[in-house]
Amino acid sequence: MDLDIPEGTPNRGPSVQALFIVLLVCTTLMTVTRVVSKIVTKQRWWWDDLFALLSWPAEVIILSLLIAWVQLGLGLHEAFVAAQDPSLLTRGARYFYVCIFFFDTSICFPKLSALFLYARVFNTTTNRLLRLQLWILGALVVGWLLSAVLVTIWQCDPIPKAWTPTLKGSCVNSFAWYTATATLSCAIDIWILIIPVPLIWRLQSSLRRRIYLLVAFILTYSVIVVSLGRMIATVQIIPKVADDETWTLTTYLYWATLEGSLSIISISVPNAIALAK
Repeated sequence: MDLDIPEGTPNRGPSVQALFIVLLVCTTLMTVTRVVSKIVTKQRWWWDDLFALLSWPAEVIILSLLIAWVQLGLGLHEAFVAAQDPSLLTRGARYFYVCIFFFDTSICFPKLSALFLYARVFNTTTNRLLRLQLWILGALVVGWLLSAVLVTIWQCDPIPKAWTPTLKGSCVNSFAWYTATATLSCAIDIWILIIPVPLIWRLQSSLRRRIYLLVAFILTYSVIVVSLGRMIATVQIIPKVADDETWTLTTYLYWATLEGSLSIISISVPNAIALAK
């Protein structure tokens, strides 16, 4: 059913929906730019390209589900939605449950893409420290993804309690889990960001050239800004979600969707630069 929303009703839905649509368009354009750049410049396809491309459909699914959730009441106060049709809350919660799986993928695949980019650009054959860091980070990212997916599946017993809170059963402490995963993800992002700094600074090149390369690599992994934002939002917002999910969760979703989308956009910056040249 269509929600009957009287004029003047507090509603964050239109603003978040606009954001989701903009991110959907931007991630799609940047992914297409990456593909076109590889074809035009005749660069060799490698694992960094594969993971960058695989992250795009995951983000499309997330944003599409969230846009659909707006039609079910995301952005409105939960009490208002429940008064019109309580089943909309269950349907929306089910959408969010599915979104979490693809969110985990959408932020992990760009991390793996960045690691493979470093492996391709820098000499890992002679640089044992770099090779070790890439292996450790790769293991951390894969381990993070697997644990996040498994905990998401079995976060509640029985499983349907994740989207139907009235069912008897129990769930993990969502605040503790979200905070732990967001903190570890942010720490991994910081590590990935700083890896190329000493390598670039030691290059036998002009200062101007080295600064240019540093800026280019920082832009390639500028997602750290919103990664920190999501971590802060997790601490501030998640404890309050249970009281008014459809209203309160919008702030968290701002940061979460920005993180996933900016990961995809930033990891393709070098390809966009190559195409522009």
